[in-house]
Order: sequence, then C-alpha cells, then structure tokens
Amino acid sequence: CTICDGGRMTMSAVGILSMHAAWNHFIHNHIHDFFYTGISCGWIWGYASSSSHHNEIAWNHIHHLGKGQLSDMGGIYTLGEQPGTTIRCNYIHDVVKSNYGGWGVYQDEGSSHIVVERNSCVNLSSQGIHQHYGMENLVRNNIFALGREAQLAVTRSEDHVSLNLEKNIFISDGKPIFNAGAAVMKSTAHIRSDLNLFYDRAGDPVFSSDEPDWRGWQEAGLDKHSIFADPLVSGLDTGCLTWAADTPARSLGFEPFSLDAAGPREDAGCE
Repeated sequence: CTICDGGRMTMSAVGILSMHAAWNHFIHNHIHDFFYTGISCGWIWGYASSSSHHNEIAWNHIHHLGKGQLSDMGGIYTLGEQPGTTIRCNYIHDVVKSNYGGWGVYQDEGSSHIVVERNSCVNLSSQGIHQHYGMENLVRNNIFALGREAQLAVTRSEDHVSLNLEKNIFISDGKPIFNAGAAVMKSTAHIRSDLNLFYDRAGDPVFSSDEPDWRGWQEAGLDKHSIFADPLVSGLDTGCLTWAADTPARSLGFEPFSLDAAGPREDAGCE
C-alpha cells in the first residue's frame, strides 16, 4: 500500500496502527508525510502480558514524518513485550521532531524480545534507534546514519539484559555515536555490544557525549572487537545501497544488503 498525507484532521494519526494483534505482516508499504509515527505496534506499557506478538514489519519505505510539528515519534514505534516480532529490511529517513524524539526505530516502554535487522535509518532529527527500556531485544546488521543528535540512545539501565547490539554500522557526521548513554550503558551488564563498525565523516569519532573515546567503554567490556573505519557504502540517501568489495564491515560478520525493494512491490527498483 501507499499510505500518505495523514494527520490533517488529527495530527497524531499514524500510517498503520496495530494494538492488540498478532501474526500480522505489515510489508511493502510506502508511508510518508504524516506528522507522527509511520507504523505503531503494541499497546501495553511496561512488562505486563501483551497480545501483540509475532508481527512482521518488513520492506517498508517510511519517510518525512513529524515535520517539526510533534514530538516523541518514530518511523517504527513499538510498545510492550512482543516475542516473535521482527523489524527488518525497512528504509526509514527524514523523521523530524518538534522538541524531542525524532527516531527511526523507537522501542518504547517495555519493548521486549524484538529482532531489529537489515534496516537503514538515515537523517533523523534525534537518533537512528532509541530503546527507552525493554528486555532481550536483538539489534543486528543495521545501518544507523546521520542522526542529528547521535546514532543510538538507551534511556534506562535495568537489572537484566535489555539490548543485544551486534554487527551494526553507525555513521556520524560530527555527532556522538551514542547519546548521553555511556553512564547508563556501563552501569550494569544490561547491554551487550560488539562487532560493530563506527565511522564519522567529520573525522575522529566522539564515542558518546560523556565518554569521548571508547577506552573506558571497552574497559567496561563493551565493543571489544568493534572497529572504527569507513564502511565504503554509497546510496544512503536512496536506500539502494552499493558496497565496495573490500568493505571492512565484512570482517565483523556484517552482511551487506540493499533496500531497493522497500515500498510497494510494483514500485521496487532504483532509478
């Protein structure tokens, strides 16, 4: 489907809303020009039992949301425990907040047991991905690039594993990789992060706003095998990604991908 030009009567309208539902496939949609979220999945705050599970959100092209009018939004928004839910192969760009919270993937309160993989989140007014708090989410093999505040944010430290972060590419342009998150992420072992590639177009990367270099980060056991290098990828602004044969991301186990088929099937392909 193409779902566009929403929110004219109710600004907080979203493109697709799945509240208490399971085993759905939200795939190959083109969602754009809303003042709020593109796809919202789940409707239970925190760790209470939820009937939202095993939903597939894939191959969507989601862009130009928020437009500086509203806050606390994402291209894809999740809420509550959602075992079996996957967010994969989505191209998300140009989400612009009013005061706070213009994210690509937004895992809000209690978002848990969700797999996020092979997505490209580019040019967001906050970060490519934000996890408020949750349990055992797996974020792997994604690109989070050119967030205007940072590339990833985690808000709360908890006494369980909340986020497994591996084999992702983070591309910045003079902004931190992580947003004010080092103290939170190092305070417990609730974050597992490794085999990621970090790159800053502006020069030497700032790892986070309160941990400028990553030595302290590694001393806490995080990103022991991650690297700083140019990923040698083009096409971030179109989703039609082209990779150099010698991209250093491969050495970390990252699997190059392209999102030229994101959006309605009949419109697939790079122009």
